[in-house]
Amino acid sequence: NMWTSPMMLNIKHNSGTAKISEVTADSPAGSFSVEVGGTGSVKAGDWVLLKLEDSSPELVAQELAPYEVEGNMEDINTIHIEDYHQVKSVSGNTVTFYEPLLYAVEAKWNWTLNQYKYYENVGVEDLMFVGHAKDHFGHHLDWRDDGAYKPLNMMRLTNSWIRRVDFQDVSEAVSIVSSANCSAYDIRITGKRGHSAVRSQGSSRIFIGKIIDQTSGYECTTSSGASGDTFLDNAGQYHASGVSNPALGTVLWNNTWGTDAMFESHSKQPRATLVDRCTGGFVQWRFGGDDSNVPNHLRDLTIWNMNATNAKHEFVGRVFKWWWSSNLWWKTLPPIIVGFHGPGASQVTFAENDEDGKQQVEYLEGDGMNPVEPLSLYEAQLNNRLGYVPGWLNSLK
Repeated sequence: NMWTSPMMLNIKHNSGTAKISEVTADSPAGSFSVEVGGTGSVKAGDWVLLKLEDSSPELVAQELAPYEVEGNMEDINTIHIEDYHQVKSVSGNTVTFYEPLLYAVEAKWNWTLNQYKYYENVGVEDLMFVGHAKDHFGHHLDWRDDGAYKPLNMMRLTNSWIRRVDFQDVSEAVSIVSSANCSAYDIRITGKRGHSAVRSQGSSRIFIGKIIDQTSGYECTTSSGASGDTFLDNAGQYHASGVSNPALGTVLWNNTWGTDAMFESHSKQPRATLVDRCTGGFVQWRFGGDDSNVPNHLRDLTIWNMNATNAKHEFVGRVFKWWWSSNLWWKTLPPIIVGFHGPGASQVTFAENDEDGKQQVEYLEGDGMNPVEPLSLYEAQLNNRLGYVPGWLNSLK
């Protein structure tokens, strides 16, 4: 099946969500509590879904500023946020979470608090999954390229993980879907290149770290993903590890991918992604996303100390555009870029605005030179919050 090939193993909670109450007061990003019309049976320790689904034109305009809906964009006409939280306490109509809000809540929009059913503490580790990917991969050429060999999917899980797992000759390694506070790390992807690696899909606060992609295959030579005749020992999966759908608060840490790849940002409203001390190709068309589902990424994309081993894009001699109005498939709100470096950095020019005066970068520092300090923003934030960097993370360096 194109687009919808089934997974071999789908570890999931078979459930949906149900509305508990409307949100009745504003809460800024970084705060921990929301006010609701009623809490029902919600108690400390429960997991809930804080959700926004609103088609108000004013909200759409606010979300896209300084840009606006253009081309075939359809998905963005309904702003969709899914933020999964564990409840720390309930007092009256105030629900307090363990985790801070990554997106400001405005009660004038259609925010709701919802039930969320899940499995917890599910682990997959110390295994190897072997598929039979094609010799000559091409992006979406047929069902075999698209998703014939997808060994693992994890859905509606909390505090769960996949670690010390190898994937060989797979179309896609693993997706973490509609989940929260899960980790995927110490993973190796080898053999023939395929479609994608490890992704956070519509999940909250997923850690994806030390993913080493060593797949080989033919270079994809066009924006549509057609394959050419040049074989690359380190091509990488077409989409490196990344995000899709309304993923929120994903950390991509210390990952290494191929020279003909780029971290995935597959549209349908991902937000607040940190790409931290990663190494690999910076190849424009590897984000992914249908023209009806762009922008590829919304606010708070931060690229910190990326080591670009190679770069390919269609802005030769011009500023790299994150939002390209004349192209249907390439639109990302201005990111934060700090410490972008490596052999491919000389092939890319970033600037706050392009030649048409459109904002392209929210903040830029250390462009094309050397890594900045701290080497890892994620580690620095952990150290600031905890007073130390956990041993499990140090062991992966």
